[in-house]
Amino acid sequence: MDRISIVAVASSTGDLEAVYEFLSALPAACAQAFVIVQHLEAGRRETLLAETLANRTSLKTVDTKDGVVPEQGHIYLTRANATLTIVDGRISLIPSASGLHRPGDTLFTSLAADRGESAIGIVLSGGGSDGALGVQAIKKAGGTTFAQYPGSARFPSMPINAIETGCVKFVMRPNEIARELTRLSHLDASAEYSAPRVPLIGLPVTA
Repeated sequence: MDRISIVAVASSTGDLEAVYEFLSALPAACAQAFVIVQHLEAGRRETLLAETLANRTSLKTVDTKDGVVPEQGHIYLTRANATLTIVDGRISLIPSASGLHRPGDTLFTSLAADRGESAIGIVLSGGGSDGALGVQAIKKAGGTTFAQYPGSARFPSMPINAIETGCVKFVMRPNEIARELTRLSHLDASAEYSAPRVPLIGLPVTA
């Protein structure tokens, strides 16, 4: 089985623009597969994001099913009342447990265990601290972590909590994250690479 790069994204349904900005900046010929988990509010339709992506990205949004092997250039989205993980290179859907639901941490941790240093996790705008434990797991596995620059986030709590773990390598606006992912995918694996300096929280966002 080809082990393509899987990018896990944690976000909030309260700021879909962050997801749109990220996905719209990705090229059509994208080498990665994207698994996006969100905190679905009670009564919120899970198809809301999928229905509006057609005009926002050239990538293909597909129905997320248990056992599916992610394909490059495809987007897999949260399913209502289900937790998404990556197990043996496949998407695993299990019923969400009652109580505190942290879909980002769950997905990131499973991806770190499955892909090791090739795991990629992105924390976008959202409330709370989901994703903070997950970026720690990905860093420990040798993978790559991103967080949205808090000054560009409608809800900065999730990015801030991830950044404060010290385990986020890149802090950027969503469109910049997309461009950096594209750049990294084309780097020679043997080439030495230095990450750009992470901007301090609170600095004004540049255009």
